[in-house]
Amino acid sequence: MDTLHAHLEALFDDLELVIGWETGYEPLRPTPAFLRSREDLSRLVWNPLCAPNLSVYLPGILKDAKETGKKIGVCLKGCDSRSLGALVQEGFVERERLYVVGLPCPGTVDPEALAEARKSSAPVTHVSFRDGLLAITSRDGTEEIELERVLARRCRRCRHPNPLHADVILGDPVPPRRTEPSFSDVDAVEAMSLEERRAYWEEELSRCLRCYACRNACPLCVCRDRCLAESRTPKWTTQRDGVRDKFLFHMIHALHLAGRCTECGECERVCPVGIPVALFKEKMARIALELWDYQAGTDPAATPPLQTFDPSETGI
Repeated sequence: MDTLHAHLEALFDDLELVIGWETGYEPLRPTPAFLRSREDLSRLVWNPLCAPNLSVYLPGILKDAKETGKKIGVCLKGCDSRSLGALVQEGFVERERLYVVGLPCPGTVDPEALAEARKSSAPVTHVSFRDGLLAITSRDGTEEIELERVLARRCRRCRHPNPLHADVILGDPVPPRRTEPSFSDVDAVEAMSLEERRAYWEEELSRCLRCYACRNACPLCVCRDRCLAESRTPKWTTQRDGVRDKFLFHMIHALHLAGRCTECGECERVCPVGIPVALFKEKMARIALELWDYQAGTDPAATPPLQTFDPSETGI
């Protein structure tokens, strides 16, 4: 943390602002921070609770930023950097206007898993990390919880904990938990019969609030100003509360991310009712990997497979 502060402070004259994380309404809930002065850097935090993928803000900030010659600084984890790579691929972000601080990530905490693992429900006053343990202090005292017990689902299958695209990487490399693609959760759903799958998704999607948090948190869902969910001309879907309309929205969302999803899991993390919506996108990512040996965002110079056409392709 001290290294991150010192590095950004030394560069701050060349930066318009720095996008990072700061403590939210409690220490367990860091929130995105937009730091515009050296004094603001004191608010910056970095630990396994810093879950938000900050690349989602880049298209809008770069679009609105004045041409001062200064760069936008941004802190990115491994999966976040894949999102940046995909945004660069599709021309939504100008890489030369960014200064990217890469942060090797040991995995981020799942708040629900943490709540279940905690013995105390008292408000948290302080958190710290050491030797793979999360120490939580409240009025009931301090308890230590193994980080591995409370990792988010997306982190358990992560192959890229170390940033792929960065101007500088601060911190020691983190060994990936997976060296080969893992789609075990997709396999579990596909192992169900058709009737079981339908019942599973009807139960899950019946809780959907149509709040569109999954869309808003997705770095690659870049057409929010003309999203089909709110479009009336043409009219693609209704605002009805039935499962059929909810299913249609999530299917279209997944198809729009086919060959583009970087598997950051933000859609699932922000869902207020805990629907595993990332499974739809993981299925699309699996198809892209099997058909084209393609992983979105790993190579900014590559062309996404659904944005090109090759008559010689086989197996399509």
